[in-house]
Amino acid sequence: MTDEEARTPLPSKSVLDDVVDLRRYFHKHPEVSFSEHETSRYLKERLREMGLDLESCPTETGAVALLDTGRPGKTVMLRADIDALPIQEEPNVDFPSRIDGRMHACGHDAHMAIMIGVARTLIDRIWDVGGKYLFVFQPAEEIVEGAKAMIARGLLDDHHPDSVIGLHIASFIESGTVISKPGLLWAGSDAFDVKFAGPGGHGGMMGRRGNVLAAQAFFVERLHTVVEGLEQEGVQCHTTVGNISSDGAWNIVPRGVLVQGSLRTFNAELREQALDRLHDLLNETQSEFEVTSSLDLVHGTVPLMNEPNVTRTVLDVGHELIGDRASLLGRPLTVSDDFAEFLTRIPGCYFMLGARPEGDHPPAHHSPGFRIDEAALPIGVKVLAGAAARLAAP
Repeated sequence: MTDEEARTPLPSKSVLDDVVDLRRYFHKHPEVSFSEHETSRYLKERLREMGLDLESCPTETGAVALLDTGRPGKTVMLRADIDALPIQEEPNVDFPSRIDGRMHACGHDAHMAIMIGVARTLIDRIWDVGGKYLFVFQPAEEIVEGAKAMIARGLLDDHHPDSVIGLHIASFIESGTVISKPGLLWAGSDAFDVKFAGPGGHGGMMGRRGNVLAAQAFFVERLHTVVEGLEQEGVQCHTTVGNISSDGAWNIVPRGVLVQGSLRTFNAELREQALDRLHDLLNETQSEFEVTSSLDLVHGTVPLMNEPNVTRTVLDVGHELIGDRASLLGRPLTVSDDFAEFLTRIPGCYFMLGARPEGDHPPAHHSPGFRIDEAALPIGVKVLAGAAARLAAP
């Protein structure tokens, strides 16, 4: 065993039991982006009970806490996102959401619980580690606005981390594995609202001209063409629609229809090309159906780029703890996370923690049936705590 391995802080059984209990508590009490008031209150209460110094949080929701070991070393920031999604949960767990239409369907409940477990682990082993640890519980990741809000309101002016690390649960990856890669890990995202407007009319008389519902069908059917051939590292950019709404009825063709979706791209040049094609498709749709349209980019984040040296440290700790179950991702994914905003300012690493439950089909993120294998949570605590301690070493 190397000296570094011997100094890797490991959580106690009581810490790991608490992580599972916390995850279930957060799962039962989901709150959506920028509305995480009770979640924030509970987090601050727990952090204060642990003896951490609560720092000023730049956003109305969220929490920031500092562990200063009093010994030489660097400052490591650890981030967990805290918001849930506007989804009605299927009753597939013994600790379901208690709030109708709200659900932790992407694992942020686990992220918060793991982070508290990391903090407890470092506190328990404080005589074996040095430096400072900044715990950031970030709101509004699901609308990729929380990180930018925290940065804009001074988080990184008040604190100057030398590195930043975090994780994301993945229900589609083998449980107990750790996967990351240096450089491009995940895509950037642009959420869009497309509005079509026309004269409206009688369902028994309206034809193609001015029919906004026919126009949106034409648009949605051809949306995939805006990313065809646009790829990086062998992965094509992606776009999809998540919601279509209007005020029509079975015999009323509405005057307006709203199409909401997202565009995922891997760099600024690909993003520009895709947006140009999106505008071209809208112009074609307008001409074809004699309607008007507008495009609004409502929120977005940059591609997620890991710093190679920090990523190497995280994966080295992973290898020491779980062997070959810590590995490199072969190609980037077309999902997004505003942890990327911190990575544009601080060298760091985001990694995926596999938590696929038993069964033939992995439960999809952002779906009513989402679930995870809680047996993976200890791996997340151990790797984050170990990597943080290694990165903080002077």
